[in-house]
Amino acid sequence: MKRILIVFLITALAVSCSDDPSKKVKPENLQKAKEQMSKMDKFPEMKFEYTEVDFGKHKEGEILDTVFVFTNVGEAPLIISKVKTSCGCTASDWPRQPVQPGETGKIAVSFNTNHKTGNQVKTITIHSNEKQLTRTLKIKAQVEPKNPAQKKTASKTSNPKIKDFKKIQLPEKNKLLLEGEK
Repeated sequence: MKRILIVFLITALAVSCSDDPSKKVKPENLQKAKEQMSKMDKFPEMKFEYTEVDFGKHKEGEILDTVFVFTNVGEAPLIISKVKTSCGCTASDWPRQPVQPGETGKIAVSFNTNHKTGNQVKTITIHSNEKQLTRTLKIKAQVEPKNPAQKKTASKTSNPKIKDFKKIQLPEKNKLLLEGEK
């Protein structure tokens, strides 16, 4: 059975290799491929007015919004496939339609400072059809706690959610059991 299968595979391989693949190419498909190849050196390119925003000092709980404005200075339509933020506290909105050469677009970013205190730096990564497949934008803020007296003072080993507990005295018979297990 194995020999029959091997002979069949060798025969199928020999027959499939005898055809000249260049004879199967249609002239109209070749022309389309040449047109697409000539366009391959034409890419979109985003030019931003600014790529970083420093919000300065703000109180915890505020929502900080900004808009990154860009122009497609390339030679092809710009398609943004995804915009990913470095934290769930940051949301973004971007153009879902292609941005044509010469047109401008906006990427809106919103940063929720709730439960985020101290120096905050968040990144926004743009995935597109540019030559450089990803671009990174940055937002910064110094977030002050809502109540400065509530600054974190707990050590690494303490847990403020757990109340102090009292040691429980074991009855004498349980103490004997525990000592006997040693």
